[in-house]
Amino acid sequence: MFLPKREANTAVRCLKSIGVVAMIAFAASAFLNSSSAFAVDFSGKKITALVPFKEGGGMDNFTRLFAPYFSKYLPGQPTILVRNMPGGGSIRANNWFQSNAKPDGSIYLGVAISNQTNFVMGGDKVKYDMRQWEYILNSPQGWVVLARPETGVKGKNIHDDITALRNIQVIEGTKTPASSGLTDFLAFELLGIKNVKPVFGLSTGGRRKATLRGELNVNHETGLVYQKRITKYVKAGKLVPLMTLGFTDKSGNIVRDPSYPDIPTIVDAYKAVNGGKMPSGILWEAYKNLYTMAAMATNGFALPPKTPKAILDVYVGAAKKIMTDKDFLKTAGKTFGNYPVYFGEDARKNYMAAIDISPEVKTFLKDFISKKYGTNI
Repeated sequence: MFLPKREANTAVRCLKSIGVVAMIAFAASAFLNSSSAFAVDFSGKKITALVPFKEGGGMDNFTRLFAPYFSKYLPGQPTILVRNMPGGGSIRANNWFQSNAKPDGSIYLGVAISNQTNFVMGGDKVKYDMRQWEYILNSPQGWVVLARPETGVKGKNIHDDITALRNIQVIEGTKTPASSGLTDFLAFELLGIKNVKPVFGLSTGGRRKATLRGELNVNHETGLVYQKRITKYVKAGKLVPLMTLGFTDKSGNIVRDPSYPDIPTIVDAYKAVNGGKMPSGILWEAYKNLYTMAAMATNGFALPPKTPKAILDVYVGAAKKIMTDKDFLKTAGKTFGNYPVYFGEDARKNYMAAIDISPEVKTFLKDFISKKYGTNI
């Protein structure tokens, strides 16, 4: 086809323009692709692992377990500094993380049940949004409820143990009305254990010490802490395992915790004292939400809102390498039991499922806390 000279020159200029745009686009694409692979480098950097609780608890132990291995596998082998920022049952650190943490990979946050319960229950003090965080990993940890032998709990017959607790005043500590102890308080209500006295203001380590001193008679521990610190007290007869929260199987049923198959679950306990019937109703639905947070979507790590995908990817990649590191697995011991570990988008799905509660359940929980413990949130 023949074009007049003027039209031909116009066509050439258009082609040249298109060529320049294409070259720019190609170069940009190449830069972005290369930056994802090579630009994230933490050489000579210090990274903060923020723990929203005091030292000595499950999340603190979990964070310190991972810290040297994140240093090993993140690009540039940065120094990892663990920083504890307790307050408000994790609210203080969560709020700070939401508003102040830079999305440059220089800080990541430990996520446990209290991060979730406080977010779900809301309140004027909660200024963070877990839906905006970028999740690195999530590890189910299990949850064991223990009693002092003076309660009458013997750990041999769950029906008799629940009956014993129905006849005494159960005293358990927790940080705030909306923190981790709420899961146990819902479980006790389900099981007909009505005379329950919560002691607020206690950290994980504080309630453990108070239980061992006899000031509290029931306590709970995550799997990590139970394995590392509590089994010796069980062997010495100072604490008796009562039940676990259980574990959700592939069909969505709550079954025996794979790490503690000999300890009954709350479902076992309920059926034992209710003629074999399964629990149901709004209280059961509320409990299941809290159980998901406590047992299935418990310990993990998150990066701040708006963290670039390239940074998230290197963190997820490092986490996956950690979980295949022989020295780490040797150090971790039975920390992970038989539970799967979820990474990146799969971890996000777990957390989103945990905090996605119906308006009816949220209203029920607020009313439960208000009526039972005289506290509005």
